[in-house]
Amino acid sequence: MFSKPPLPESTLQSLVENDYSAVLICNDKYVIKAICIDKSIPASTLQGIELKDWLPAELLSGEKLRAIVPLPDIRKQRYFIASITRLPKDKSHLNVLVSLQPAPELDNHDAESAPNLLSVYKNTVLNKAPIFLYTLDYRTQLFVEGLEYFSNLLGYSEEEFSAMPEGVYSTIHPDDIPVVKEQERRLAASDDKEVIPADFRVKKKDGEWIWIQVHSTIYARDEEGNAIIEIGSIHQIQKDFETEQALRRKDKYYRTLVENSYDCILMYDQNMNVTYISPSVTRVTGYTEEDLVGKTLETFIYEEDREEAAANLRYVAENPGALSVVERRINHKDGHVLWIESRLVNHLNDPDIQGVTINFHVITERKQAERKIHNLANYDPLTQLPNRYLLRKRLLKGLADSVKNDSKLALMYIDLDRFKEINDTLGHSVGDALLQTVAKTIHKCLRSSDTLARVGGDEFTIVLPETSEKEARHIADRILQQFRTPFQADNHTVQTGASIGISIFPDHSKKAEDLFRFADIAMYSAKKERNQYQLYELRHSERENRRRSVEKKLKTAIANDNLRLYYQPRVDIKTGLIRSVEALCRWYDPDHGDIAPSVFIPIAEESTLVHELSQQVTDLACKQIVAWRNMGIDTTVALNLSIKDLRNFNLLNQFSDTMRTYDIPGSALEVEITESAAMTDVVNTVKVLNQFKELGIKLSIDDFGKGYSSLAYLSQLPVDNLKIDMYFISQLSSQRQDRMTNVNIIRSIISLAQSLDLHTVGEGVETIQQMSILQSLGCDMGQGMLFCRPMSATAITDLLREGKVTFARR
Repeated sequence: MFSKPPLPESTLQSLVENDYSAVLICNDKYVIKAICIDKSIPASTLQGIELKDWLPAELLSGEKLRAIVPLPDIRKQRYFIASITRLPKDKSHLNVLVSLQPAPELDNHDAESAPNLLSVYKNTVLNKAPIFLYTLDYRTQLFVEGLEYFSNLLGYSEEEFSAMPEGVYSTIHPDDIPVVKEQERRLAASDDKEVIPADFRVKKKDGEWIWIQVHSTIYARDEEGNAIIEIGSIHQIQKDFETEQALRRKDKYYRTLVENSYDCILMYDQNMNVTYISPSVTRVTGYTEEDLVGKTLETFIYEEDREEAAANLRYVAENPGALSVVERRINHKDGHVLWIESRLVNHLNDPDIQGVTINFHVITERKQAERKIHNLANYDPLTQLPNRYLLRKRLLKGLADSVKNDSKLALMYIDLDRFKEINDTLGHSVGDALLQTVAKTIHKCLRSSDTLARVGGDEFTIVLPETSEKEARHIADRILQQFRTPFQADNHTVQTGASIGISIFPDHSKKAEDLFRFADIAMYSAKKERNQYQLYELRHSERENRRRSVEKKLKTAIANDNLRLYYQPRVDIKTGLIRSVEALCRWYDPDHGDIAPSVFIPIAEESTLVHELSQQVTDLACKQIVAWRNMGIDTTVALNLSIKDLRNFNLLNQFSDTMRTYDIPGSALEVEITESAAMTDVVNTVKVLNQFKELGIKLSIDDFGKGYSSLAYLSQLPVDNLKIDMYFISQLSSQRQDRMTNVNIIRSIISLAQSLDLHTVGEGVETIQQMSILQSLGCDMGQGMLFCRPMSATAITDLLREGKVTFARR
């Protein structure tokens, strides 16, 4: 008689059919990222936990590759099958993959019998499971990982495999070698994320031929692009297995490979009818097999995307081997809309699949974050009007159209009267409400082709394409007429006016910069009388003369060494240890007192003085570094450079000469450039920053996050640190919805930095709450008033001696 198996057949079958609950990507000690398909397992609970705290020692040591474990901090006591795979260490610091699969439920057994049942399950299933992961080194033709299981499967010892002339290839049936070669050819031509299956026979030591099924993908290539490391899964099969069961197994193996992170799998046939959905589709979208299988995807796809999606689905189905990767919207069963990224592949000619597979995962949060970053880069967050960046793009297009059509264009610069007084007396909330109301009012006075933008605190600019001087005057009159009526702002009735300056293309200039400047000059002339407009005239250039006066005084100040540096520390956000300091330039003029950097630095950048200013700041910083080193204080000083500095052909020579003069190493200095400066001319920026690197100087990207296009180029820049723009930090203390959006943006930036092995610095940290959130997100350093205000070299010296900042210090 046959003995009854320790577990029923249905339980064993559930092991094969259940999806993975989670895949954990780890370094040698900690979980770095958790991809949780089972929504009852919060990713935040798993990320950051130490492996030794919850995984058995025999699993971590490599004695066993599977074990049954409970999860830490999960309220409901559940057991999971934990499988561990170690990846080659020469690729990245992420070298451990842990997959979690739900163990069979033990609801029908009492608590005392549960451990025994789990032990039986472990002995009968885990230790004898015919499925295992492998890592194959093409150079040695041996499995770096998984050789033990392959040896056990075929009855050889690992030493016997090592002695075989062709390694693991030696056991392949001669008739099946072309199958293996074809799989390797397809892998070599794949995109390193494509999974290629193959079925072939291998010979056991006792002479028996058995069939195995292999799912493989390329993990690493050499410098010439040739594949050198392959990873995948192997399991023994019977050639009479049913197609649907094989597909379900393939789906499971496909998700276990770290190179492919799609959560959901769906398949449709040549008639566009759904033939299969994975359980994760139901968890993510709410739709069950009954809702989708046997039907088209029309109701599944968001209405506005259906026509384009239908064409894409049809194209892939009608073209054998076709592949398409798209982003689109779908409807959740409960009615809300999800953004997904999907990968469609035509497998209709594959007898094991006979369908088009769609692998997809939800990217709604990413799309929201992208939209947020895009809006921040192009629109004013208070009024939702275009900002200065988008305005310039619209102006340049308008100028090009005017040249083409031989027409005129008007540029208006508007400044509100008495706005500072309103802000000071009624508060900033009333001031903000007034700006929003004014923006809507001005917008009603314009044509659909006009662009209204907010370019400053209470300053607006309008581009009026295809506009004569007479039409510009008429629109200005219409706007001023609206300002004669008081505005309603946050339950207050507020009376304000507007001063408008107008410049005309091509009458006043053919250059965008001049049109901005002339409209600004005309606006200041109009402000003398208030609530009027002025067209630019030469006499309006008095303000330009004042600007030149400041420029002249600045030149004298630089020549006479009247500039001085203040320093603000950059602090380890966990320990409070000072990692470096940023040098901030200050200018005291005997006639006008302290002149703000926001006044003299733009003037320097508009003129040739910026190079002299940067050189003097570098000199002062190096001199101070020497003074601190003589006191036994060793700290890195960060300097800010502008886009014009990066274009200075003599910049690197000046730095190397200064370092040589003061006998300081490059490691004592750090150069910061804004994200917008870095992206203005990427080719030149990469060249200059590489030259700084050769001098040993550290590099940082300042104000990171506002430049939407920079994500595509960041990997080209040889930088060490990303300084997260202070706007995102300031919003961490805002209302919950805005706070969570900015948390997601900051998390994305930190994740991006970590993937590129960069450190992150939170700028403008002012509250404990902001610091705590940054800590939880993995930010490395912080800078701001919470830690320390900018201080003179004398004042900060004692703090640098201590080497640490306490949050009570201001």
